Amino acid sequence: MRIVLALGIALLIGSLSVAQKHKDQEPFPTELVIGRDSFIDVGPPFNYYDLTFLRSVGEKTDIERVSLTPPADACYPRAEIKVFHVILDESLNSVLQSTNPCSISDKALKAELKRRSKGLVFSGMNVSIQVQCTVKTRIIRADILDRDIFDEHTRTPQYTSWSRALFEKLDQSTGDRPWDEPIFPVSAPAVPPTSQSAALQAIADGKFDGIFGDSPDRPSALYRLAQNVPRRPFIELTKSDPVRPTVYVDPLYPPIAKAARVHGTVDFHLAVGDDGWAEGVTIDSGPKMLWQTTSEAIGKWKFSSNDSGKTVHGSVRFGLNCASEPK
Repeated sequence: MRIVLALGIALLIGSLSVAQKHKDQEPFPTELVIGRDSFIDVGPPFNYYDLTFLRSVGEKTDIERVSLTPPADACYPRAEIKVFHVILDESLNSVLQSTNPCSISDKALKAELKRRSKGLVFSGMNVSIQVQCTVKTRIIRADILDRDIFDEHTRTPQYTSWSRALFEKLDQSTGDRPWDEPIFPVSAPAVPPTSQSAALQAIADGKFDGIFGDSPDRPSALYRLAQNVPRRPFIELTKSDPVRPTVYVDPLYPPIAKAARVHGTVDFHLAVGDDGWAEGVTIDSGPKMLWQTTSEAIGKWKFSSNDSGKTVHGSVRFGLNCASEPK
């Protein structure tokens, strides 16, 4: 009986040794995908996603970054996609700082993830690395918390420090830094890419919908939202009595007014000068945030010289073109 027990223990130790040896000898991957969900408690949007595709090309590394930003709100339900592509003149092994993702133990990763239950987390980066190892495809979590970024003495664990250093390199290489984006958008979302790379097609097909875990958005859904025809604010001259300008310039819709959802009609009156240019512009009513831009635009209007001396009463309407805006 003792002999059987000893043989069983020896076999168990031997199998564990072989397994460990096999893990230590995992070949370095030639390609991998890194998903990052950068989240912050100021928004919307509250999440900024990107997928970074790394591929070994000899002694160089091909990097394609696809960033996906959810719509800021229901008024303009269009996501934004940006694609960055660069080839680094260094090997994938060097880019990954000689750390083989296939050799990282699950035990070490679980220990690092337990930090999330200690203290409040208001912002950070949920990081998932998808890599094909010898036995199976692994999704490795190496999250970066706000304390890792902002605290003076972070005590950041090993693989979280590794993933943070890796993203600093990738962000610098691609020029894409999600946390540098303005809180309030000041321009319309970028036009989605017209060419369809293999990475974009895989995103559209939902092949990476599981990489972000419990995050509120899926890459394929954001891809579809990015194809929506953008809704744009409009400005129109709705009244100009008794005459209309022969040279008309639209007022600019102030970005802060759009962000604050300010819209409505600005009423004004002006005098037509001897040379036909608008003079003595007076704003009579309307949202005050739109007064200055209206007055500046009217100063560039010109009427027929035959209308000199006339007083013109008019109205300019600013519309957000939002589904929730009153008609």
